[in-house]
Amino acid sequence: MTTQTSSLSNVAQASVLKRVGAKAYRLLESMTESAYRGFLAQSAGRYGIE
Repeated sequence: MTTQTSSLSNVAQASVLKRVGAKAYRLLESMTESAYRGFLAQSAGRYGIE
């Protein structure tokens, strides 16, 4: 693997992470505060988060 191939791979990975992060942010932004708190309450028991 050359340096150029490696850097292209890093750019592609960063692009994917950026898109996933943007979609996750929009999802959380679209949820109302009460829905988000309900989601956290449900997740707490499922994943052991308090």
